[in-house]
Amino acid sequence: MKLLFLTDTHIRGTNPSRRLDDFKETLLRKLEEVREIAIEEEVDYILHGGDLFDRPDTAPSVVGEFVKLLRTYPKPIYIVAGNHDLYGHNPQTLPRTMLGLLIASGVVNLIPDKPILLDGESGITLQLSGRNFDYTLDNKDSNAYHVKKSSSADYAIHIVHGMLLDRPFFESGFTLIEGVETEADITIAGHYHLGFGVREYKGRYFLNPGSLVRASADIKEINRTPQVAIIELKDEVNITLRKLKSAPKGKEVLDRRAIEEEKFRERKLAEFIRQIKASDEFKVFSIDAILNKIASNKGLEEGTIKEALHRLELAQEEVGQGGENN
Repeated sequence: MKLLFLTDTHIRGTNPSRRLDDFKETLLRKLEEVREIAIEEEVDYILHGGDLFDRPDTAPSVVGEFVKLLRTYPKPIYIVAGNHDLYGHNPQTLPRTMLGLLIASGVVNLIPDKPILLDGESGITLQLSGRNFDYTLDNKDSNAYHVKKSSSADYAIHIVHGMLLDRPFFESGFTLIEGVETEADITIAGHYHLGFGVREYKGRYFLNPGSLVRASADIKEINRTPQVAIIELKDEVNITLRKLKSAPKGKEVLDRRAIEEEKFRERKLAEFIRQIKASDEFKVFSIDAILNKIASNKGLEEGTIKEALHRLELAQEEVGQGGENN
């Protein structure tokens, strides 16, 4: 049995703020290539890890373009719902969403919590289960990744739209691979756009090839090429990653100017603090007094003074601090 897995397509009609190209047209080309890969690899099923849409109420005209393409896919598509597919990240709203419409119309199939059995032409029986996004997925006491394997199945695959990681990046709100107790042969995750590729732990596989799209101008996103995973189930598991030829280079479609400008402002602030310490000790505490002190300080560069005044003005507006007597 052979499967193709992709995730986090974030279908939308508008451009993310950091994109330089036509996001929708680029995504259509990517999904056309995914279809061709599925045909070339002669897969039995296509699996999607969630966030098919960027919004639950994506414009019908945009949805129509993608439905037309998805209907040309050679094999059935099985999917879990991601947080962007749902209103308020609430799985109960799925029937009212565009993903819910595609499920009801048979364009895609929702993977249920309760495992189903799928047969392939090779005689392999696959147990497939999934978990839609919800806020409890990655709680410490969550069982979202825990699966029992049926004796009727040759292999078990479990798909979760959760923050499954190979190493910790945050203080909380994630699940580590090494903390997953499961009988699933392959646990697949979406949600984390950078992905971690293929990992093997205690004889079981964990997979996240990363999002099919790049919406942020993070340097890791710029250097990443979107890809899909081909899963082959025979006497053993074989997982390969295929980079998309239709995906432009990150530096051609992602704009880092705003990020670089923010970094420049942060450097200016650090320089301001350094110069303040070097030129004078501030023993005043009200914002008005600080503003006056900065404006009259001859030891500071003009650009540094302007940036400092601007930041303090914003802070004053935010906290509603008027004068020295407040």
